[in-house]
Amino acid sequence: MLDELPAAWRTMCLLGFYTGLRWGELSGLHRHRIDARRSRLFVVEVNTKSGIKEYPKSSKSRREVPFPPHVLEALERHIHRLDRDAVVFTTITKGRAGRLLADSNWRRQTWWPTVEGAHYFDSDGEQQLVPHYPPHSMRHTCASWLVQKGVSLYEVQHLLGHESFQTTQRYAHLQPDAHKAVLGAWERLDVPLTVAA
Repeated sequence: MLDELPAAWRTMCLLGFYTGLRWGELSGLHRHRIDARRSRLFVVEVNTKSGIKEYPKSSKSRREVPFPPHVLEALERHIHRLDRDAVVFTTITKGRAGRLLADSNWRRQTWWPTVEGAHYFDSDGEQQLVPHYPPHSMRHTCASWLVQKGVSLYEVQHLLGHESFQTTQRYAHLQPDAHKAVLGAWERLDVPLTVAA
């Protein structure tokens, strides 16, 4: 996907895949909310159909989100010329540059053409088309990667700003050795219950 995206949008999507930000959080991110020294960003504003809104979806949505060094490098290249209070990702069309992004336009002009042109190689080495996933799949990908690498569901809930733990539990099946702790506890019981044969 990243290889197929126009260069202007690679950084935005890279950030989406590694932070799990919602569309409105990504497109409403302001430069001064990025702490490059600590490789963190702060989710405070969101981009909505009616413009920038200061309070995200819920109180848990307002949060600090870490990201890896390679994402910071790409982000620093993107923001180095922006004013402190500027929105990080805005329109780039000649004559209309610098405006807030509209979700529907961005999907139609950028995301869907990219998905249609993107390929991956399956386990047999065969080239396949990328499934028709929406931009929200960047958020799901982030959560899935973290859980698969052993990050707790509690931590993923906080990172993604989920109000309800039930929302985060959809990723529970991806946990490596999800039952290892339970089985280990049973093995450590001093006197396990048994049934005579």
